[in-house]
Amino acid sequence: MEEVRSSPNQTEISAGKVLLIGVTGGTGGNVVKGFCEQSVTALRAITRKIDLNRPAHADLQQAGVELVEADLDDVEALKAAFDGVDRVYCHAFAGDHAKPEPQELSRAEQLAKIAQSFNIQHFVYNSAGGAERHSGIPHIEQKYKIEQILNQTGLPTTMLRACLFMEEFWKPYTRPSILKGTFPFSVQRDKPLHLITTKDLGRVAAYVMQHPTNYLGRAIELAGDVLTPTQMAEAFSHAQGRPVVHQEIPPWIFLLLFRKSLYDLIQWYRKHGYEADVEQLNVEFPGLLTSFSTFLEETQWANPEKVSV
Repeated sequence: MEEVRSSPNQTEISAGKVLLIGVTGGTGGNVVKGFCEQSVTALRAITRKIDLNRPAHADLQQAGVELVEADLDDVEALKAAFDGVDRVYCHAFAGDHAKPEPQELSRAEQLAKIAQSFNIQHFVYNSAGGAERHSGIPHIEQKYKIEQILNQTGLPTTMLRACLFMEEFWKPYTRPSILKGTFPFSVQRDKPLHLITTKDLGRVAAYVMQHPTNYLGRAIELAGDVLTPTQMAEAFSHAQGRPVVHQEIPPWIFLLLFRKSLYDLIQWYRKHGYEADVEQLNVEFPGLLTSFSTFLEETQWANPEKVSV
């Protein structure tokens, strides 16, 4: 990870109008909340088609986000969306799929050209932890290719290389078992795992836009906490008020029952993993990063009637 630097004397500036890309899916809404909590509220989000009957769209509008219709493959619509924009946050160039979509690269190239033509002052991209370390994981490798595309155009960029989202443990294939007392996870009991919330990703993205001098041209591996599976089980136990035990699932099960991409990712977690310096990150971004225990409390983890965050 690129070394982060404490900057106590940074001068905050107004972030201007920010174009949000890829925030109308499962994790994007919390990213927007992070922007709003940092008082960056001049926000415009693109979506293929505005549908206020869709909860994600209704929530964005209620938060004061301007919605505009634009497809990432429609150049003219994208140019219209860029009108009056100073900065860009790109959460994703495609849906949240295990297998990367080839068109992400061509979309990144086209978007970078448009952003350059509109003299965008700051382009913040949600990349992935370990992107620069030749992970061999297809979706992480593709994130790094996109980083290179954005940088090669000369855009003023900041890459936020997010580690594992804490929200992943709210998924229906994970949380029910934990609530019953078993934390099935295919990482060794004593292997540190770096975690970040999607809301904190938005907070930090907004913060770096407010302090561009210190962040232009940088890539930061981002995490708010680092815990072993044993420590995570203890956090679950405390949140639920009942014992939770980590159960190390053999990785080969994922290869047999699920898909190779997930098996490869698990093996990367087991053998390599993230390298974010959480202690130093908390110095650089004071008050913006959430611990795992706080996340469980704030999301009402133990409430069985709540099914998502």
